[in-house]
Amino acid sequence: MRHVRALMLSVAMIALMLSCGGYIILRELRTPASLSNTPVEIEIAPGDSAGRIATTLRTNGLIRQPIFFTALVRYKDLDQNLQAGRYVLRPNMPVSDILVALQNNRVDEVAVTIPEGLRIEEVAGLIAAAGLEQVDEESFLETTRNGVAFKDDYFLLSSLPDDASLEGYLFPDTYRIASSATVTEVVELMLDRFDEQYSSIERDIRVPDVTVHEVVTMASIIQREAALVEEMPQIAAVFWNRLEPENAGETGGGKLQADPTVQYALGYSVAEESWWRKDLTVADLQIEHPYNTRERTGLPPGPISNPGLAALTAAAQPDESAEYLYFVASCAKDGSHNFAATFEEFQQYQSDFQACQ
Repeated sequence: MRHVRALMLSVAMIALMLSCGGYIILRELRTPASLSNTPVEIEIAPGDSAGRIATTLRTNGLIRQPIFFTALVRYKDLDQNLQAGRYVLRPNMPVSDILVALQNNRVDEVAVTIPEGLRIEEVAGLIAAAGLEQVDEESFLETTRNGVAFKDDYFLLSSLPDDASLEGYLFPDTYRIASSATVTEVVELMLDRFDEQYSSIERDIRVPDVTVHEVVTMASIIQREAALVEEMPQIAAVFWNRLEPENAGETGGGKLQADPTVQYALGYSVAEESWWRKDLTVADLQIEHPYNTRERTGLPPGPISNPGLAALTAAAQPDESAEYLYFVASCAKDGSHNFAATFEEFQQYQSDFQACQ
């Protein structure tokens, strides 16, 4: 009899434990992480495990106990049903609703790639062609040409002139953008990426007394001049050296003499169907324009393109061992250059290049 009572007591204890465990799990499923109704956007990468997804949800304040979420996913065999993509969730959603959302409510999005070295009009064309519901070329240009509207929210824009556009700050990358995104959201996405990338170099800027705007301006020129990434630090050294007062006699008072700045000043070429005309005439090189560094000393008023990280790094960290003031395309025809410290060397390299054409 004692054995029967002991057995019944054990069964009752097990039933109680299961009941309590079930209650705890049920409570976790029904209790949201908070009462906040603020939308939170998360991204689930292809191949993310249930545990990794649970960590993402917890980090963003969407669930309280990752272990319960993971256990529920595996119990219901939903591992293969959670789709990669971007989702908009809310902290006041219970776990059960979040699970449903991760299976069905992926945000529609488009992918758009912005290559390095494009000017703002070219970026606008690519963004418009992506097929975003609320963004066209005209609205993108109108928004990005008003750089001052974004200065209060982005510290790295503090040296941006009040009348300047966001040329140079629309970071080249591949973006996944919600189809319903507004033009401001698209621009902020690109500015956020610029902030993220520039932060990797801002603690090691080797050019004294230089602003962010000047670094970005120099980087934009380097991006258009350099065909090879490995030459960017040397090209950066040439341009910074040309601005040094001690080299003024050699450089016409500190002229960069960078043809891409002339191309930028000239604008779109109908004949070449390009914003970057290749066949520059003597008259082109002599145009009166603030961006013509063939005629004007110093940096142009702002960037001429949107540079990538390699060009930004080169502008901030030029080759300090290079005393070069000139560079000329080499006969190798692989995009490489010969670098010269004197005008006489430059003339020789130029003569060599012309001879091999």
